[in-house]
Formats: sequence, C-alpha cells, structure tokens
Amino acid sequence: MSGQMADRPGGYLTDAAIRGGMNKLAAPGIIVARCNPFGHGVGRGGDRGPKHLMGGLYSAAYEGAKKWYCPRPVDGRYRMVCQCDPPHRGQEMPLCYGHVAQIGRRMSGVCPPCVMPPAALELHQRINGAQAVVTALMRRGASREVVAQAVAEVDGLSAMMTELVLRGIAHKCQLTLTEVS
Repeated sequence: MSGQMADRPGGYLTDAAIRGGMNKLAAPGIIVARCNPFGHGVGRGGDRGPKHLMGGLYSAAYEGAKKWYCPRPVDGRYRMVCQCDPPHRGQEMPLCYGHVAQIGRRMSGVCPPCVMPPAALELHQRINGAQAVVTALMRRGASREVVAQAVAEVDGLSAMMTELVLRGIAHKCQLTLTEVS
C-alpha cells in the first residue's frame, strides 16, 4: 500500500492500485501539500510560473519552457529574512527538508531587494536597453563612431550603477531561511 501512493505525482492512486485491493474499507486519506520552492502557481488555473523570479527582478517569461516541480510533501513553511536594518522578509514557501537544505546552502547569499533596489532596477533596465542598441548597431554595420557613442552610453550607465554600490544604496545582504510553522 505505501509504495502505491507514489504512482502519480501528488500521491493520487492509479486505477491499477484500486483494482489491486485498495478498494476495501480503510481510513480516509489525507491530502498533503506538495513542496513549492520557487513559487509556482498551483490550483485552479494551473501553473502561471513563479510569483517572484529573483525576488521580482524578472518576470515568469524568463523561467523557460520546461516547468519543474518537486513531488515531495511539505515538511514546513519557511520564509527568507534579510539581515538588513530594518529587516524585511520574503513570502512564505512550503518546503520539503531537501529544499530547506538546498536553499539555505545555495540561495541565501544575496537579498534581491537589497542588491537591486528601485534605483538599481531602473538602471539595470536602462543598461540592458543600451546594450541592445549597441548590438543592433553592430549587426546593421553602423560606423565605428556611432557604435562608440552607444558603448559610451552603456559605460556611463554602468558607472552610475557602480556609484549606487559605492554609496551603499545597492548592497549585498545575507538571508536566513526561517521556519514559520
């Protein structure tokens, strides 16, 4: 009986499991939530991608075509807490112990809102746009002078981003994964 519960993701029984003797009277089943480490939308309407990719820096369009999920049940609810002053926190995440270990070890080195505050996010978008202009100019075979002007724009915006870091506006903070339930 225990091995048959994993026949389908989410612990649903297959027709074969029911025909094999599982249709006898037994205790009612318990629906267990599935681990959801990256915020995929679940339930009615299906998966629309993660709610906050890199803390909201990127939309769900950046996730890619393949939708991955963890089939393990939830072991607890956790949230990332920033060590800044004042401290702030992320959304609750239902996690299995395997993902608690992975996130605590590999994904707690930087707080996205601290490293990319609104001023830095706006500069980041302007830098990406300016780099796209340089690429388009080079593909069209623009003159060296025109390309150099576009590169100078990218360099100027990059210097502004460096200034945000030097002034401490954009900074790297440590995150702590904390259990909330």
